[in-house]
Amino acid sequence: MAKITNPNDIVEEIVADYRAALGDVLVSVIMYGSAVTHEYRPGSSDINLAIVVSDDSIAQIGKCADVQKKWGRRNVTAPFFMTRVYIERSLDTYPIEFLDMKNNYRVLEGEDVLGGLTIRREHLRLQCERELKGASIHLRKAYVQSGGNQRMLRELLDTSVRTLVPVFKAMLILAERSIPASKSEVISALEERYSLAASVISVAFQSAASKPGKNYFEIFDAYVRAVDRLSEAVDGMTNEGSV
Repeated sequence: MAKITNPNDIVEEIVADYRAALGDVLVSVIMYGSAVTHEYRPGSSDINLAIVVSDDSIAQIGKCADVQKKWGRRNVTAPFFMTRVYIERSLDTYPIEFLDMKNNYRVLEGEDVLGGLTIRREHLRLQCERELKGASIHLRKAYVQSGGNQRMLRELLDTSVRTLVPVFKAMLILAERSIPASKSEVISALEERYSLAASVISVAFQSAASKPGKNYFEIFDAYVRAVDRLSEAVDGMTNEGSV
């Protein structure tokens, strides 16, 4: 199947497919993530969708199986199916995910169910703390499992940084900073705000594209210490207000 060079090119067709499958149950089709930014890379970037429905029963969403089979061949990930009630009742549990979705999205069809969401600071702070402390534990375990293998360390760094980018955005929001457009700018802003030494997360972020021969132990060690520093910073924040 041909690569999707511009996600805008598929909007009309993919909306028509989901509308045909779901009918009146469909509330909105939302595209979010890199597909609505200049960071989209044909063939490598995912195209993420959220399908908001009035009925999320298996019988209803099962009608979309053939639609996803068609678009999955073209690197469109299986969408999240959610109701308005689910979204409203999940803001305390998944504030980072909804904040990240809200920061970069486009309504392709129907209602804008994200624009008016209010995320409480205490919920965002708690999830940031949980994610960073979990990352800290995981990175130490993964290092031991890697045996210090340089290739594995480079892969661990790449996976960890990309996984934590939404947390980094949330950390900027907690610090009352705006969120830059690109991942590299987000990381630079985070390093500046939280006084992280020597662009350590930027170096880790760039590790996947680095040539062999670097000392990934030193990069990995500095990165883990940076994650610990962020964990300590968010642990000391207050909870009041919304973001």
